[in-house]
Amino acid sequence: MASVLQGCYTIQWPWSKGTRLTTAGLAANPIKLPFEPKQCVYTVEPAQTTFFLSDFTPDELAAGGDLTGQVINIQLLWEPRPGYTPLDPTTTNVSIRLLVFSNGEVGMYGGGGFAWPRGTAGETNMQLRMTGSNLSLIAKTKGFVDLLSPGEMLGSVDATFNEQAAIVLRRTASQLISNKLGVVRWVDSAPMSDLNLAAAD
Repeated sequence: MASVLQGCYTIQWPWSKGTRLTTAGLAANPIKLPFEPKQCVYTVEPAQTTFFLSDFTPDELAAGGDLTGQVINIQLLWEPRPGYTPLDPTTTNVSIRLLVFSNGEVGMYGGGGFAWPRGTAGETNMQLRMTGSNLSLIAKTKGFVDLLSPGEMLGSVDATFNEQAAIVLRRTASQLISNKLGVVRWVDSAPMSDLNLAAAD
């Protein structure tokens, strides 16, 4: 039994309410992007549980303009098992997309990481504890200055199950980033109908 359990995770921290995420650069003199959420929702999809977070209200995001803030998408691809999941720094069970808006300019970051979930997909609330990740810039508008890559997102997510709100947030963010970059861009797993609707709005 000792050999089976050697090198495995054990969850020992207390869980608390609320989303507390910080994204920070890993280079010298890194910047930090604290996140003050106004929307934290999740939905259950065929291959993953998908979280959408934003520090804009729905009306602020829909209005567009010279926004400054963040929209975060985290896809939980598989759930680890305490005592069975190997302790390996390369283990990845979440896919991350981060949109950083700065006075109307925008940068899209992508990457992966590891998170412990709490709760059952489809319940009223579900939480994630992000214990490791990596992010790098994958697209940007001409005036966006990347001060983050390479970066790391750590902290906790506390989201409410709301399929409709998740679709609206994804669609609105997809519309914004598509307009600014001139091409349809968002998370790869978004149903094509959502992306088409976003591009057509």
